[in-house]
Amino acid sequence: MDSPQSDPPSDPEDSGSDPEDPGPGVSGPEEPPSRSRLIAIAGSVGYVIGAFIIAFAGSIALMMPLMIGLMVTDNLELVEYLFEGDGFVFLAAAESAMLGLGAVGLAALSVMRGWIPKSDFGLSIPTNRQFVVSLIAIAGLVALGMALSIISNTLGIPASEHSLIDENASATYFLALAVISILIIGPAEELLFRGVIQNYMRPAFGSAGAIVLTSVLFSSIHLPAYFTATFAEAVVSLGVVLALSLVLGWLYEKYENLYLVMWIHGGYNAVLFLFQAFL
Repeated sequence: MDSPQSDPPSDPEDSGSDPEDPGPGVSGPEEPPSRSRLIAIAGSVGYVIGAFIIAFAGSIALMMPLMIGLMVTDNLELVEYLFEGDGFVFLAAAESAMLGLGAVGLAALSVMRGWIPKSDFGLSIPTNRQFVVSLIAIAGLVALGMALSIISNTLGIPASEHSLIDENASATYFLALAVISILIIGPAEELLFRGVIQNYMRPAFGSAGAIVLTSVLFSSIHLPAYFTATFAEAVVSLGVVLALSLVLGWLYEKYENLYLVMWIHGGYNAVLFLFQAFL
């Protein structure tokens, strides 16, 4: 009686299967989407407009009940506290929170539509090494800002103050802004500009082009904060913002960690507000 023999291993080519195919139920690596440069720019501008429309609509929805209540009670002291005093920090926090909600919505839409792979966002807890890098980056950005301010003052074109800076405000006001910067402002702006827009730009322009163009958009949205300044002062201030954004964009490309640049952005703003509180 002949002994049974096992069948020889099947050749993938003979069976018609693709050896690189992970098989049913197993997803392969996400392919980066391709888009033209025109679409990349138009889409990025659309992201900015969409986020600020959402933020504006949300702020109005929050403000209307407040304004109606103030009109009914005729509480002029509360009106002055909210719009001219330390209470303005609550309005700033609400506006940034609405921008953050808009950015979250746009990020979710982008993932669902396949415009940006979820893995591109880089949502991971910073390592100890990255945390050290973040502290160095914050100190470096503060030093860079001071150096640019000294140079501009020497040239007779001082940088203008941000609209949130009120020389008559109390230390509590600036302490609150520092906290809000870390918890809301930094995360909201970085999710929109680094997480969404820079990732959306990259397939069309590459990493360097995405960093530069995203930074230009980032700087442009800060223009209203310097409306009270002269043109030259506003240009100097926006130059500082542009430098900040270029550094954040480069760090995001290098470490691929959105939480890291959120913390650096918020921490940098917080240090500036703390200077205002204690100096």
